[in-house]
Amino acid sequence: MWQKRHVVMSANGPLSTFRVCPAKTYRQTDGLITEGRTVVEHCQIVGEVARALMSHYPDLLRGDLFPPGAVMAAAGHDVGKVSPCFYEKLRRACSEGQTALEPMTTVNPALERQWGGHAGVSQVAVRALDAPQYVAEILGQHHGYSPPVAGLRADDELFGGETWQQERAALVAELKALLGSDWPQVESVPQARLLAGLTSVADWIGSGSFFEEPTQPWRESIEPALDDAGFIRPEYLADLSFEQVFPFPPLPAQQQFIDAVSGPGVYVLEAPMGLGKTEAALYVAYRLLVTGQASGIYFALPTQLTSNKIYERFNPFLNSILAPDCRHRALLLHGKAWLLDTEMGEEGRPGGAWFNHSKRGLLAPFAVGTIDQALMAAMNVKHGFVRAFGLAGKVVILDEVHTYDTYTSTLLDALVELLRELHCT
Repeated sequence: MWQKRHVVMSANGPLSTFRVCPAKTYRQTDGLITEGRTVVEHCQIVGEVARALMSHYPDLLRGDLFPPGAVMAAAGHDVGKVSPCFYEKLRRACSEGQTALEPMTTVNPALERQWGGHAGVSQVAVRALDAPQYVAEILGQHHGYSPPVAGLRADDELFGGETWQQERAALVAELKALLGSDWPQVESVPQARLLAGLTSVADWIGSGSFFEEPTQPWRESIEPALDDAGFIRPEYLADLSFEQVFPFPPLPAQQQFIDAVSGPGVYVLEAPMGLGKTEAALYVAYRLLVTGQASGIYFALPTQLTSNKIYERFNPFLNSILAPDCRHRALLLHGKAWLLDTEMGEEGRPGGAWFNHSKRGLLAPFAVGTIDQALMAAMNVKHGFVRAFGLAGKVVILDEVHTYDTYTSTLLDALVELLRELHCT
């Protein structure tokens, strides 16, 4: 028997406190749909998933990439679900007799499209709470684009007036206490793009099947969910010589390049065909990986055909450098071969924005793909910031650069500038 929950009144009708506002619906084993996890619980899950994602980075990189408070940016993404339209949308989505939420008969959930849904509410709500620069926009973009919220205010009647904004403010305070975190101080646009990507990916993982059942504990599901999504901690063999990685000694040009790379930076190796540029680049990447100065490798080539050829050479390289007891030996992902049985929450389901697995390969620790997938990290395209997050901290090998036209070369300049801001080599 459903029990009536405590409600307060607002101009838009009854308002459950933020503690009982639902973030999702849940389909039970009998097929009936009821309320899923609450907004506060889902936001906490996403914040802790973000914390776990960041812990996968080497210590040297993690502090440079992510400012204190990054978990709060991820957790705050769904503050806007505490709003009349979203509340009523989820109430109507529940099966008859399967929800205790009070109806709001004067609210039309379809209006959400005018301001980009709950993400738009998150942006205006957090901006009104004087969050630091970039934070409100990071929250607003977590579905891949900036919502159309110009001229809108957090206390507008469309969003429930002052009463609902007070509940959103209370939710923010609660999340800060639960996560032991305040908002981050974001230092630059590249760092804002990185945090936007972290927020989106943490949300997709935190929306997956590992966390759907609202009555089940969730903390022990975080690492299995990250593993299932392809986020793994590679383990390397240390102190391997060039001859131990490849079946031949380095040529003079290769040795000169290896000696020149002392740490993260931008390096150019120009040499005729047959002098082993690929092996030199991969060995330098190995040294950066094993010393904790890089988090992975993305090998970008002009065409699918050329990436196919490198893919065949990359796997033996990985087999040489990965520890025998590494839990995940098959780490290399081709740009069009991401495992289709992994999931990324709501956006990763069929029809979701991230179901196109060619995009998701950038999130793997090691991937071979085409240059366009990397270039979009520096472009204003949907989920471009997720690509930036996927490349952050990695060794990015850009092959055949002499083949690009002027337009692509201009984009390449922008990409290299972004990658250096994201502590890539």
